[in-house]
Amino acid sequence: MYMKNFIWALVVVVILGGGYLLLQNKAAPATQTDTTTPTSDTTNTNGSLGANVGVEVGINTPTVVTYSTAGFSPSEVTVKKGGTVTWTNTSGGDMWVASGPHPAHTGYSGTALAAHCPDTTGTALDQCANGSTYTFTFDKVGIWPYHNHSASTKFGKVIVVEQ
Repeated sequence: MYMKNFIWALVVVVILGGGYLLLQNKAAPATQTDTTTPTSDTTNTNGSLGANVGVEVGINTPTVVTYSTAGFSPSEVTVKKGGTVTWTNTSGGDMWVASGPHPAHTGYSGTALAAHCPDTTGTALDQCANGSTYTFTFDKVGIWPYHNHSASTKFGKVIVVEQ
């Protein structure tokens, strides 16, 4: 009798254990690699931070980056040399787009903040004051980090490629 109960208990344990493992495998999300490549005429002006990284646009397509309380979205864009990026503030707070690194702003223009603000020549990636929108045309190929000078923990990146 003891052996019969032992066998039944063992069968129940095996069934429950197998059911548990089966449910764990079904509950685990399937991983999928996104193999799509953005086209040169694609722009994304709205969405969550992180989901819109690496947006690529053409030279004649305006690129819009939205600044909200979460930061810049998309946080990274790619434009062709001569392409324009417009930053739009929807945060309800201040936005001052400035080249990295903070606080020097020397990344794009190669000059100190005091030397290029106000930017009368249009050659420095620097808004130079708070505002609700800012537009800049990129004439230098490279990777250009930027930040909100009014909230320096919020940053993004513009990648400029040859036409």
